[in-house]
Amino acid sequence: MKIGAAALFGLSAGRFIPSVEETPYFSSPLLWHGSRKFRRMAFTYDDCYLLNKMQALEKLLDEYPEFKVTFFPVGQKIPHLEEQDRGIWKRLVEKGHEIGYHTYDHVNLGVMSPAAALMDYDKWRDALNQALGMEYETRFVRPPYDIISHTLDVLCRERGLVAALFSIGGGGEPDVVARAIQKGRGGDIVQMHIRTQDYNSSVQVFPWLRENRWELATMSRLYDDYLRETAGMEGCENNPGISLTKTCAE
Repeated sequence: MKIGAAALFGLSAGRFIPSVEETPYFSSPLLWHGSRKFRRMAFTYDDCYLLNKMQALEKLLDEYPEFKVTFFPVGQKIPHLEEQDRGIWKRLVEKGHEIGYHTYDHVNLGVMSPAAALMDYDKWRDALNQALGMEYETRFVRPPYDIISHTLDVLCRERGLVAALFSIGGGGEPDVVARAIQKGRGGDIVQMHIRTQDYNSSVQVFPWLRENRWELATMSRLYDDYLRETAGMEGCENNPGISLTKTCAE
């Protein structure tokens, strides 16, 4: 049987959004964590303001080529970093990392009208496409300040995005962050930022993750895992990361 895109999005939305009483207006997919069945986490890095920390993290990730992460840059910094380090965004994508939307100016989507949010997203997307030199399929949005709102819901529905929250916050002293990650579960989404503390946390925890056979995967991989698990799509042609909504054929 074929499972349609709408059905899969409905399945994906049901488990990860807060209760109806808390967010009666939110109907789009909202991801707090992925499938608990697999020994993999998603590390995400917000903002991407600092070029030297982006370069340092890229170099660190090159030492762990099996680790893939997701970046959520603010749009205004995309061309700035590109001017300073030509090809930085294209390199990250070619190495298998993912890029998600985090607004153009780090604005709270909850205080924006849906129309303004759609314009903001399109402006952000245009900046990314120009930096990459190609059309990039953006799949996820990390709302600044982690605020779930009606505007975010409309944006997700209109632009086909999944709202990505997190189950482990990466802010704080590296020792504290490392202990939290070491107690993590399969499917956890770790929220980091491009800053000194979170870079140091990554340096500290990456060797432990490799030694203990953890996989760092993109948000798309975690979401694909969840769709397969929820829909029971065994034996289907599901190449992780190709699309968010999968179909199964007999």
